[in-house]
Amino acid sequence: MSKKFVNKLEETVDDALFGLVASNKDIQFCKTSKRVIHRSQINTENVSLIAGGGSGHEPYAAGYVGKGLLTAAVAGNIFASPPSRNVQTSLEATKGKAGAILFVINYTGDRLNFGLAAERFNASGGNARVVTISDDVAIDNPNNRVGRRGLAGAVLTIKIAGAMSEEGRSLDEIYDMSQNVVNSLGTLGVSLYPGSQPGKDRETDLSNDQIEIGLGIHGEPGKLRASYESAHKIVSDVMATLKAKMKMKESDEFVVLVNNLGSVSQLEMGIVNGEVLRWFEMEKMKVTRFYSGTYMTSLDGHGISVTVLRADESMMKYLDAPAKAPGWVPSLSHRNQAEQSHSDKNAPIEVKSTGTSIHPDLVRECLNGVVKAMMDSEDQLNTLDAQSGDGDCGSTFASAARAIQKAEALDYEHLETLLKQLSVIFEQTVGGTSGALYALMFSAAAPELHEKIESNTILEALKKANHAVQKYGGARVGDRTMVDALDAMVEDLGKGLADNAGLDVFERAIQASENAAKETAHQKASVGRASYTSSESQTKPDAGATAISIWFRAFWTAFKEEMGKTNK
Repeated sequence: MSKKFVNKLEETVDDALFGLVASNKDIQFCKTSKRVIHRSQINTENVSLIAGGGSGHEPYAAGYVGKGLLTAAVAGNIFASPPSRNVQTSLEATKGKAGAILFVINYTGDRLNFGLAAERFNASGGNARVVTISDDVAIDNPNNRVGRRGLAGAVLTIKIAGAMSEEGRSLDEIYDMSQNVVNSLGTLGVSLYPGSQPGKDRETDLSNDQIEIGLGIHGEPGKLRASYESAHKIVSDVMATLKAKMKMKESDEFVVLVNNLGSVSQLEMGIVNGEVLRWFEMEKMKVTRFYSGTYMTSLDGHGISVTVLRADESMMKYLDAPAKAPGWVPSLSHRNQAEQSHSDKNAPIEVKSTGTSIHPDLVRECLNGVVKAMMDSEDQLNTLDAQSGDGDCGSTFASAARAIQKAEALDYEHLETLLKQLSVIFEQTVGGTSGALYALMFSAAAPELHEKIESNTILEALKKANHAVQKYGGARVGDRTMVDALDAMVEDLGKGLADNAGLDVFERAIQASENAAKETAHQKASVGRASYTSSESQTKPDAGATAISIWFRAFWTAFKEEMGKTNK
């Protein structure tokens, strides 16, 4: 059963409406129905605008009750149309001289209940019209007499009508404009998985490698299923369908609304927004207004819909008019892609060449060995990190490895310069704590290799790196971090060189580093992200300590192999 922040399942909608009203003084419950929300101050000289339907699509519709938008909203149970008597109650509560418009998203239950309410209201002396919103381009079957479903295009329709009502426009004017807006709208949705109702399991047979295209907002199956691919491919396919259905062509101008169906993260929404705007740029079409946010949901559905409106100047005027309601998100100040500046991640890393020379082939092969180890250990490190972290340690270093592979003009002849370049790569492409720590290590170590490269200067470079990490990172030996493995390497190497033990000291020092990494399984973290987790989750070696011991081993292995080739 899906977990939700609810109390009693049968009171879910009522509790949600209570929270909405309690946190917004400009709206209130109708005195005769707890499922009808209306403005606290109603201007009976203006046309009343009412929308509603089944709950689970928040902020639609109650979230749009406010100045410049709806006068009232009617809420049904989750995914169920409200009874006609509640719709009629909303008409009576907001009744004025100018008449009323009911906005219905095109689903059978809503059409029936809102239509019945309008008929009864008009029969008793009222004056109500019904605008049916049907913007779903996925439904385009000539044998389907019901027509297209209503989706997020309803929000733009309501916004334009709301501004007209505030301006004092007549019932006929608002009705005609609303019909023009509906006829100029197109929406298409895509979902990675549907929403789940409180108290129920997520009902879907959609596999992890599939997406649903053209789904409804009640979890209905879409027009088709396709393979899950990149955001670029998904958005491009959605836009291609919209282009065909809406007969969009070069130089056309559109209002665009990107809607979050419930649980798409802001990180993902940023990517989707960029892909949508990039598509318009590539197609040489103009986006006159760009909206992005959570406008009409399907509970916690993990998907998006894109709405396009071929708006004329009068529509634009009313879209830009002021509005204030709990769920309303105004348009964003987007820019054309051509105006944006993009950093080139593969651009040459500009670091002045300094330091003594060394055989470049030797350095290149050693670095290649480390890069390969970074790639090969991705899953191992992710698994370790998942025990007490966020499970991305391996992916972080694999990303760094790919950045090193793509980097141009790395200076393999001057080790001091190369370390400075690696510092920049980790700082710019890895980011976060790991990126900063490794950037700091490389930067601190580099100057020690300026004049000569030998065992003692390598030791001094490692000492400086160790000191810098402890000074700025705050970790000490025994804290279950990379410092444990790094410090063990430094200490053992220092002792070996003091005893003049030859190159074997490096093998022993690396073994000491590996052993120290393994010992972190018995330590309690007191710094870093792992320090916030329970001791029960800290039973495996630390990923960071394991990682640096792997890099040492990879470097040493590559060094010995390359030296073996040279001595043959």
